[in-house]
Amino acid sequence: MPNWKLLAQARGIDLPAEDLERLGPALDSLDAAFAPLRELAPHESEPITIYRLERMK
Repeated sequence: MPNWKLLAQARGIDLPAEDLERLGPALDSLDAAFAPLRELAPHESEPITIYRLERMK
């Protein structure tokens, strides 16, 4: 599974550790759910998955 903390830092997203701990399982589930779709991408293109995190209002 991806290192969500590192990915957030690389994108300049500053989240408290407790938020990352709470979001981690949901992001892992999303990553696993979309994994089969990544396999459908043509091999000559670079597959990319982007997750956009927003605080709920």
